[in-house]
Amino acid sequence: MTGQLAGRRILVSGGSSGLGAAIAVACARDGAAVAAIGRDSAKLDELAAAAGVLPVVADIADPVAADSAVASAAAALGGLDGLVNNAGLMLHSLIGDGLVEDWDAIVRVNILGMLHVTSAALPYLREATLADLVVIASLASDRVAAPDYSVYAATKAAQLRLTEGLRLELAEDRGIRVSLVKPGFMNTAGIGTGTRDPERQKQVLELKERIGLLPEVVAEEIRHLLALPPEVTVPELTIVPTARP
Repeated sequence: MTGQLAGRRILVSGGSSGLGAAIAVACARDGAAVAAIGRDSAKLDELAAAAGVLPVVADIADPVAADSAVASAAAALGGLDGLVNNAGLMLHSLIGDGLVEDWDAIVRVNILGMLHVTSAALPYLREATLADLVVIASLASDRVAAPDYSVYAATKAAQLRLTEGLRLELAEDRGIRVSLVKPGFMNTAGIGTGTRDPERQKQVLELKERIGLLPEVVAEEIRHLLALPPEVTVPELTIVPTARP
């Protein structure tokens, strides 16, 4: 690592595992002070021991918990100049299956959770000389790749539109860069496990093992984005495997 993030104070949501943990580790190893929000306290403690990341246990679907988590992270880090909205659920089923609890959970985390954390972090980002607001969406922001991905894709499309809105809202805040990252297929624990149809789940898990990007690879690109010179902004970054399904 280059130490390009030395002095930066970065908060990562969904940081207890997968891509979020990889982002937190990459940023911490490059010199940033990093806090990670997640629901799994044991995994967050492992991350803290391995990389010196500050663990913040919270369910961001709860607005009060999200606000408290962001405030705790900012107090511990001495402010915030980077937020990576990574937390997300991947639950896949056909609309006709009527899995209302899945719909509720995925909307509460992917859309409302993003809003809760972002609104709580904005006052701190506005105080920084240079700040980054990063939203981790998906290729699903642009299209529905399979029938059982429609609700998930809808939440990712919402993240895309919310990021566009934030870019307009923060246009006068010259020090805040707003970026949307759309990773393609990744090899993380969450990919495939939320697919409710057993045969479809088997297909997804096999594809993940065959072509999925390692989270560390995607995390390095996000670290690089955060380390760009102040005069450079990447509004949208797409990262996909070279291999084809």
